[in-house]
Amino acid sequence: MLILSRVCAEFTDRNGAVIHRITPAMTGLFHDAPEAIRGSLLFQMLVEDGSIKMPEDARKDRNLEQDPMAGADASGREIKPEKEQKPEAAAKPAKGTKTVREETKPAGEKAPKA
Repeated sequence: MLILSRVCAEFTDRNGAVIHRITPAMTGLFHDAPEAIRGSLLFQMLVEDGSIKMPEDARKDRNLEQDPMAGADASGREIKPEKEQKPEAAAKPAKGTKTVREETKPAGEKAPKA
């Protein structure tokens, strides 16, 4: 199986024997890895967070070859877009609260209507 890893890792079987090792010299390069690492929990975790990529088609291959760290942070994890927050909720004051203008007027004076 052809993989590109952005991090170093050591994959072991259930008995603790090393199946495959990714060294610092191998990070950012395509290399062959044994199919046996698919059963490793570490492998599954690294694929989920984007630290290990398996190219699906030739176009992605070329893009990954040109810049293996594209779309990743410094730790090697894939950068995922944040959900947009609604700015409207912060702009409106809650019911029953006074605005700054109403609070700063001396007693007896009314705030001008807006």
